[in-house]
Amino acid sequence: MNQKKLKFKIIYLSILFIALFSLIDRVVLDNLLFGFPNELEWDTSPWFNFLEKRRRIQFSENEKGTLIVGSSVALYSSLPERMNERLKGASIRTEFYSHPALTPSDFYFYKEDIASKQPKLVFFVLNPADLQLDFLITEKESEDRLAQYKQNLLYQEKSIIDFQNLEYSEKVLDDVSAKTRHQNRMIYPAQYLREKYESILKTGKSAFLSILSRSLFLVVRYRSFLYDPMDAWIENHLRSGRSYHYYTGIIPEEGIYLRGWAKPEFSIDCELKNGVFEESVFFQEKGTTLRIWGEGKPILFDKTFPKSGWHTIKFNVPEKSDKTKLRIASDKKISSLQVDSRIFGTEEIYGIRLSQNFCRNEIRKHISYIRIPGLDDSRISNMDDVTYSKDYTERIYGYKGESSKMSRLVTLRMAKIKLASSPKFFVWSELEYLKKAVEYLESQGIQVVLVNSPENPFEREVYETSPWYKGYISYLENLGKDKYTFKNAVSDFKDKKSFLDPHHLTYQASEKSSDLFADWILETLTEK
Repeated sequence: MNQKKLKFKIIYLSILFIALFSLIDRVVLDNLLFGFPNELEWDTSPWFNFLEKRRRIQFSENEKGTLIVGSSVALYSSLPERMNERLKGASIRTEFYSHPALTPSDFYFYKEDIASKQPKLVFFVLNPADLQLDFLITEKESEDRLAQYKQNLLYQEKSIIDFQNLEYSEKVLDDVSAKTRHQNRMIYPAQYLREKYESILKTGKSAFLSILSRSLFLVVRYRSFLYDPMDAWIENHLRSGRSYHYYTGIIPEEGIYLRGWAKPEFSIDCELKNGVFEESVFFQEKGTTLRIWGEGKPILFDKTFPKSGWHTIKFNVPEKSDKTKLRIASDKKISSLQVDSRIFGTEEIYGIRLSQNFCRNEIRKHISYIRIPGLDDSRISNMDDVTYSKDYTERIYGYKGESSKMSRLVTLRMAKIKLASSPKFFVWSELEYLKKAVEYLESQGIQVVLVNSPENPFEREVYETSPWYKGYISYLENLGKDKYTFKNAVSDFKDKKSFLDPHHLTYQASEKSSDLFADWILETLTEK
């Protein structure tokens, strides 16, 4: 009898523990994580920001809701605030449903959640790079290209590509998807497990158990970004904004580099606290002299700092106002190549680095999908063709030392060259997933516009006249039925200086594409 009672207690306590853990995991953790103020900036913690963002998407009955779906290509070619301003007269509002590296297979697994938002239109910005072209390249080809990269041998891919092997490796894709791919493991592990359990089992027991645990327990699924919103909040409220990825403060008149570096001399409209200026700045070199002038051009601050690094600048502004215009100058000109040679291919000149929220009192929330215009982008628009080509080659393909890694963009270029050799168009799983997702959304009464996003002409020319590429465009044109529309944006972006890399647009070019996309959305939703 005692043994039966003991067994009963063990079973009872086990059930109680599982129930309590499930409550904490599924309710407490979920609400705590996504209820926490999101003060993360653009291009940070992509998986948390995507999950948090899509929870907030809601369209009213009198709105023609439009979801902009896609990878970072969509994020870098669409400015929803600008588009909404253009579309507000037609009661159309756009929202991002996008994250970096979003592929057609992700689109397929998101289709039910997308439909649950009840949009009138899904506007999918697709780039060939989103089709996981990497798996056209064999391991040997990658190793040979890496050897070329380390020798800084540029544009010699054809010498190491096996043009007899045009097979897309679904097996390697399945292996990577199950073992390391973030979306499959963090965002939709349960759906992925149901859909692909056989291929996951073939990958190995450990991969299967990993996907299973992520399907069952949110704490396992979210652990890689669990502290991201909290770290951002602590940095913003309890520290001085010295550790960050991208700048969120007031933008100087001369512009700002995205990582917070300002020009050696700049003007800025600064928000004050009780007439007091108190901000942190970073000096790359010791012995830097910093001078700050007020609106009437009196010197408010003049000091030489014997040490490099971060320093707090504090002084009173005579007017005791809440806002003032300041002119700030440092006597040291810093080369971008000295700070980080990987960011730019040709040299830029910095002055000082500003703290993250410099001159802005408000700590803003929900800004992770708001892109700011940076000098990183405008510098490209102002280049001549020769300078652009030099900068592009060094920045995208140039070897930058043992600590650097070969960019995925190198692999994508190889894949396009390989596709160019194909005598005909062929599909793989990503293109099949795309078709299934479009068909599902159409069946739910949702209109779909698929945009073939522009590519840098320098990259597109390696395969745009090939049978494969022509077949690809034809495939996209005929992907859906009555509620489907295909748009090709390639011809609208012929200038290579519109591109940061093979497929991401500069901020200036994204203004043009946003207007174009808004017109296409309006055209689609106002058709009778």
